[in-house]
Parts: sequence; structure tokens; C-alpha cells
Amino acid sequence: MLIAPLRRKVSATASERPSSAVRRRRGVLRGVTAVAATLLAYGAVAMASQQRLRPEGVETLHRLDGLSGLSTLRLRSQFYGYQSGIDRDTTDGEAAYDYSVHIIRDRARGVYRMYTGGRWLRRGVPRADGDHVLQHVSPNGAAGTWRMPHARPEFWIPAEEGRPDVWYADNCLEPEVLKVKGLYYMYCQVQGNSGKPLPGEEEPRNVDRIILFTSTDGDNWSRASAKRGVVVYLDEPERTQLHHQEVIYVPWDRDKRPWWMYVFAERPGLRLGYCRIRSSDPTTFDWRLREMNAGLSQLGNQMAYARQAPGGPVFVRITFGEDPSGRQVPMLQLSRDGMRWVASSAQGPLFLDGSKDNADNPNCYFLGISTLDGTGELEYMGSGRFRAVYGATTSKTPVAPEIFRSEVGIGVVEMTFAP
Repeated sequence: MLIAPLRRKVSATASERPSSAVRRRRGVLRGVTAVAATLLAYGAVAMASQQRLRPEGVETLHRLDGLSGLSTLRLRSQFYGYQSGIDRDTTDGEAAYDYSVHIIRDRARGVYRMYTGGRWLRRGVPRADGDHVLQHVSPNGAAGTWRMPHARPEFWIPAEEGRPDVWYADNCLEPEVLKVKGLYYMYCQVQGNSGKPLPGEEEPRNVDRIILFTSTDGDNWSRASAKRGVVVYLDEPERTQLHHQEVIYVPWDRDKRPWWMYVFAERPGLRLGYCRIRSSDPTTFDWRLREMNAGLSQLGNQMAYARQAPGGPVFVRITFGEDPSGRQVPMLQLSRDGMRWVASSAQGPLFLDGSKDNADNPNCYFLGISTLDGTGELEYMGSGRFRAVYGATTSKTPVAPEIFRSEVGIGVVEMTFAP
């Protein structure tokens, strides 16, 4: 259930974006012939889930025959509208967009943080356009309460700072943020730059990589990846693209490698799919230790785990699939080991409530789900019940030009596991 090599959105036409942006974005989605059709073909789930509409949203009860030690999962969810999280129509007077959602509950600060990708334009600054990492903060995660803590991206792209020649100079997004032992870690996907490598650089050109930033406050970031990305010892580095990473912190890892990165890899004409790399060092993930066939559905989503579930932790991934009406809606995947996943039961797919819009934002893509400090751990309410805020990129399609009108909607889900 993997989709085509979606890296970023297709670059805009001259009528949609300034010509400088068209030139530098280079087709934020490379090799994407019929990618939308491929996305739907690989990601569609045809089975109808038995849903009951309730005042608080949608409720489904699933028998979990595929997960040891569990009998049922009850899902209750409500989605509050296609722009209930982020409604940002313009950037410096031009059309904006927001997508690629990642949500954490920052316990020490008492807030929810949503990190996303989005367009940020600064007129008069050469190459100051394109994909940036943005942040919105809410006191409680509720719809309509999300605000940017500062009127800027989380960091500037080197090309707009007058450093267009470094290997990591271009578009940077797909943020995944974790807070471990008081330090924030942000993993991003960077668009590989063209040109010749500079002295001291360890990455080839024209290949996407995963890079790391760190912060002591979640607002001001230092670049930890200057010479290289975080994935090392690739066997074909000049031909291998890495993108759409998902990262969690698993303190009970049997090999004392608690940093788990799921990353999609591809080479020209060959999609390698998702693999998992476990590491003891958040700055370095050894490609030689990868575990292939991670079984993830769709790209650009977020991983979590229900640590106190009956019988031991259950890994929970939010993604999206096609419901009986033809909409793309939020959907969960479950696993006991983080590699073999279940996305449906005898009662149907594990759908959540999604967008009801019938104009530009009817579908949900590229989702995030709130976890404690971004580690992956879900908030536990007792008696097998877990609660999370989820966010969805809402759009008509996942590619240009429709994705350039994307907004972010917010929902709430409760998951109750029974032994």
C-alpha cells in the first residue's frame, strides 16, 4: 500500500507563482507522472466501515483478530473542519499553503505544537520563497486556537540567506519533532541542491536527505547536519533519495537503540519503500542496519504508540485511505512490533472522521497525531483508553495545482483497547 515517490508538491506554473519561485522549486515532486492516480490506487481501501454518527462525531467498534492480546478497538473521533487548525490564505500578499502536519504535546510548556510545511514568501529577498517549516501553538489543541508564536519560519533556507551553494540550500520541510531529556530534535527532508560539492561536504548533489536541527526551547533551532545528513553508509549514495521520514523514541528497545526512523527510499526507476533504522545516536542512522518492508501505507504521516495497551505497547500510525464515498479520510494502522501492520478489521478500515468540505478541501492527506513531547507516546486516560489531537492537510488532491490551496484541519480521537 505504498504510493508513488511523492517528495514535495509539483512546482507552480508561472501564472500561479512568481517566476523566480518556479525556477528554484525545480518541481518539488520529481518524476510524478500520474502520481495522483497512483496515490489513490495504492492507498485506496474499499471496505466499508460500520460507522455510527453521534453528537461527538463518529464511533466505530472493531474486532482485532490480527493483534495478539487484544479483542476490540473502539474509535471515537470528530473532525472540526478543513481549516480549523490553520487558515493561512496568503504569504506577503501571495497565495499560501500549509501541509505535512506533525503535532506534539509539550508537557513542560503546557502547550500543543504543530509543525508543518508551507510556503513563506519575503518580497525583495532573492530566493526567499518556497517550502519552509512553520509552527503553530495552541494551549489545548482545540479547533480555532492555533497561532504562530513568531512571524517567521522556524529557520531560514540557506539559499535565501545568501548561501545558495551548500548541499542543503533548497526547500526543507516534512518536520518531525521530538523532545528527549529536555532537548528538541527536528528531523526534516531537504531538497538536494545541484552543483559541485564544496570542500568538507560529505553528501553528493541532487539527492534528497534527512537532516537534523536541535533546540532548547522548540522555537530557535541550530543546524546539526552541516556536513552530511543523518543516514550514513548508503550503498549507492549518488542514486538514493531519502524522504518522508517518521521518527519516534522507544525507550524499551531491546538493543538499546531507542531512536526509530522510518524513511522512504528510492532510486531511479525503483521504489525501495519504507525501511526502519534503529539507532542509539539521534544524529546518525546506519543504512546497513535497516529493516526493510516496514509495511507503511502512504507517505508523509506520523507514528505513535499506546504504551499502556493491554498485553503491551501497540504502535499506532495515522495515515489516510479512501472511504465508501470516495473521500480520502484519516485512517489508523496498528502493530505490535512496528513492522507488521493492520489497517482494517472484519468491520472495515480503521477510519476516523474527516473533512466534509465539498469545494477545494474535501480530502485529508499527510496527517499528524499528538504524542507526548513528540516521542510517540499517546496520552493515556486509563482503562485502555487513549486520547490524541490529529491534524490533516485538506485539499482536493495531493499534488499541484490543487495542493496550493491546502489548509489544516483539526480533530480529536479516543482509542479504547480491550483485551
